[in-house]
Amino acid sequence: MAELILSAFLHVLFDRLASPELLKFARREGLGKQLDKWGEAMERIREVLDDAEEKQQTKKTVKVWLDDLRDLAYDVEDILDEFATEALQRKLMAAETQASTSM
Repeated sequence: MAELILSAFLHVLFDRLASPELLKFARREGLGKQLDKWGEAMERIREVLDDAEEKQQTKKTVKVWLDDLRDLAYDVEDILDEFATEALQRKLMAAETQASTSM
């Protein structure tokens, strides 16, 4: 059951990495290449995860690895949340600046 939750959680992270808002912000901040690398790494993780989910039934080390992967996924989610927050703050500041200069 836990592996299904992890798989679904990672799918959400993949979608967030590909979101237009995050991509636009990352490129504007010079982080586009890093974000692309993360996306590629997450795709490889997804492929390995599919295989590991099958093997965890018989190998304890695979279960430990999946637990570590889950922890990493949570860390990535936190970073994406920080990016999203920063992007929104900058968007709001730009809108306020534009509104005050048009008055």
